[in-house]
Amino acid sequence: MKSKLRRFTAVLSAMLCMICCVLSAVPAFAVDVSSGDLSSNVNRVKRFSQMIDYAKNNNIDIEHSHYIMTYFEDSSQYYWWYYIFFIPDDFLVDNTLNLTHGKIEKYGYASSIGGRVSDYGNSDSMDISFNDNVSISGYKFYVDDDEQSHSYSNHIFKSNIKITNNGDDVTPVDPNAPPVPFTVDYSPALSEGMSRKGTLVAPGASNNGQEIESNGLNVRVTLTDEFLKLRDSYDELKDYTYEFVCYITTSPPEKSSYEESVKNAVYTSLDYGKYMYTTSGVVDDVTDDNKEPTEWIKAEGINAGYIIGKGGEVKNVTINLENLDSSQFTADTKLYIVVYGRLTSLSVPTPDYFDLDNQGYLCNQGSLNTKQIVTVNADPETGEGIDVVMPDYYCVTSTAFNYKDYPEYKPKIFKNGAEMDTNKPFTDYLDKKLTPDYMYDYDMDKKGESGLAPDDFKKYEEQKNLDKNFGSFDFGLDSIKSVFDGSSDFFKFLTASIGILPTTFLTILIAFFVVMLAICVVKWVLK
Repeated sequence: MKSKLRRFTAVLSAMLCMICCVLSAVPAFAVDVSSGDLSSNVNRVKRFSQMIDYAKNNNIDIEHSHYIMTYFEDSSQYYWWYYIFFIPDDFLVDNTLNLTHGKIEKYGYASSIGGRVSDYGNSDSMDISFNDNVSISGYKFYVDDDEQSHSYSNHIFKSNIKITNNGDDVTPVDPNAPPVPFTVDYSPALSEGMSRKGTLVAPGASNNGQEIESNGLNVRVTLTDEFLKLRDSYDELKDYTYEFVCYITTSPPEKSSYEESVKNAVYTSLDYGKYMYTTSGVVDDVTDDNKEPTEWIKAEGINAGYIIGKGGEVKNVTINLENLDSSQFTADTKLYIVVYGRLTSLSVPTPDYFDLDNQGYLCNQGSLNTKQIVTVNADPETGEGIDVVMPDYYCVTSTAFNYKDYPEYKPKIFKNGAEMDTNKPFTDYLDKKLTPDYMYDYDMDKKGESGLAPDDFKKYEEQKNLDKNFGSFDFGLDSIKSVFDGSSDFFKFLTASIGILPTTFLTILIAFFVVMLAICVVKWVLK
């Protein structure tokens, strides 16, 4: 009996040992909660973050409101004050708040969130309150270059609107903010009550004075000098550019939400051309001669995206008003053109085509303007280097516009003869919801072969995988050790063979062996 007990104890110990080994492979994570002295700027960010949390908990919408964040910090004062002033729309001119010697020269009422910090600003806690129906004439701000405003205690920290004082731009600039990546221009200039018809002015021409009608609207997206300068400052950044979608909506995202803006889209600009259909992302499997990634599939056909190609700075998008379904509009319907883009690198994948497969991120991106940290000059061993702040997702919304009348609606006709309605949100055209005309991979592209229709390409891929997994039977087994060598052809053949078996079959097979092993162990212990 003691012998059986020893056997059982030994088996149990071995099992526990195996479990411990598995658990020991799980990495442990530690959180450093230590903190040092906060700089003034970091401290303000902390305070306003507390106030933003307060707003969220009390259903106060800051994100879609016009606001100015201010602070009053005086080392001689026991209380330090922080405010978020909300600015009504009718106090703005072209989305700009105009001050005169730091004051709002207009009568009205608005609301604000106030935060008070005791102990000369050193207290961790903050007394926060919401103040409604406050006289907006009491909004007075300190402006550096205006001595007449220096009697006011509130310094402007941040704002989501443009601010001028005596006509000078005094909008605060975040030193940690990335540069504006691109600008958008429109031709003709947008306004309400636009006309498609006019008189041609061409002195000396035979058609001078002729009545003309134009249904074209051009949108030009241009990378800014600041973005180009940042991109060209490091070799690791030289391949960065922007890809974007362009749509018309009745709900500007800044005043509603990004999701609502997409949902209420009445037009999506579609293009016909080549685009990246799918890619595995950062690919390690590269060729020795040109270092290009090999795990991608390109396609040609209709897609909803544009990209500013390698070495380029400008991308033009043409909107045909005939493809805009105006039957849903009223005389008061205001339209907005939204260009929504994101930072992308042309190095992986190398081809500079719009990445349709990854644009699902656009559909779920909640914040309109974000930043991305890119490490350059990294040490190959430690990975440490210089962190560069790059813009990431970025959105530009046009001013409101509409036309006195619109042409009769027609579906858009592409060069392949296909007709397609463009009056849907762009999300209906992403995530491979559009079937391409042709598809081809790296090998086909390198050989200069033409693309294949999707069904033919699927057969091509299946045959390619078969050739890759079972094309060679020279396993080169020179010893028993070679059988278990993970890099040997035999091992690759074995794993590929197992890989094509149905998952259900493998599950049943493994379960069978586990049960049989358990029975054997129990019988051996009870002998």
